[in-house]
Amino acid sequence: MGDVDGPSDDSLIHAVVKQVVTLAAATGEHAADLVKELDLTEALAGALWRLDPDGPPPSMRALAATLNCDPSTVTFLTDRLEQRGLIQRRPAPTDRRQKIITLTRRGVEVRARLVQAFTVGSPLARLSPDDQQHLYALLAKAGADPSQFTCRAAASAVPREP
Repeated sequence: MGDVDGPSDDSLIHAVVKQVVTLAAATGEHAADLVKELDLTEALAGALWRLDPDGPPPSMRALAATLNCDPSTVTFLTDRLEQRGLIQRRPAPTDRRQKIITLTRRGVEVRARLVQAFTVGSPLARLSPDDQQHLYALLAKAGADPSQFTCRAAASAVPREP
């Protein structure tokens, strides 16, 4: 059996996971120059990408949950993003004890450049649209929910408009 067919024994899932990790690393490497040019670290770029400019602003706690990290780590990351003029933190309108995060105009622009670098240069961009759709369906079937990628506002943090 050739390399394209892959392993046929218990090592198949191991091989698939290695492929996913390798593709993620290759995607990150492609954007590394831009990340450096923007004076960001991988962690800062990842946090910035997770902030949806079209969605309601998330709380610090929601960002911590999205990044799967401790709230103190999010404080560290948001301090750095705020120093660079990419985000603003302010009290949530419904609970002043919570802080919400909004992208600044510059933050929206930098995020758009990051998304462009990570997606256009991705090894996955070499796949045909049909292959991309098939891979999307397979990853969704495996539990990769793209709606969980960007940080969502907590229901209590931002009032809903009538």
